[in-house]
Amino acid sequence: MILLRYCLFTAAITLGISSCTPQAHEAERQKATAVVRKPKPVLMNGRGKVTSISLTELFTLQQSGKVLIYDARPGFFYALGHLPGAISLPKEEGDDGILKHEAEIKAAIAAKKPVVVYCTNLLCPDARTVANHLAGFGYSSSVLTGGWDSWKEADLPTE
Repeated sequence: MILLRYCLFTAAITLGISSCTPQAHEAERQKATAVVRKPKPVLMNGRGKVTSISLTELFTLQQSGKVLIYDARPGFFYALGHLPGAISLPKEEGDDGILKHEAEIKAAIAAKKPVVVYCTNLLCPDARTVANHLAGFGYSSSVLTGGWDSWKEADLPTE
């Protein structure tokens, strides 16, 4: 019985020590880097600008169809109601969401349409977060002052 405990103890110590060797760490590192990773997007280091837009300005642009609108709220809230023509771009999607919508962003910019982002209300940081991500890609955008709540309080149309 004592011999069995000694053998198990020796085996545990040997395994513990061998897992600390540089070769063991190198093998683990190679396994970790073998995972296929998506290339990181090349950011433009903040060349895009983030501004604010009033409810009146956005409504005029929205009615004329001369704006690209993104809803930065979680998809659940977007499904409950959103500004007409708005596209869901939740903050949680981050850079991947922007890459997914890059073609429409470039088309809007080419057509001289401003990009506007909104979230729930004046205190909600999600729209500014998405706008900052857009700026990191070199795209300027505006954040709707007052967000969804101001649109609803003005009794403007929703989808």
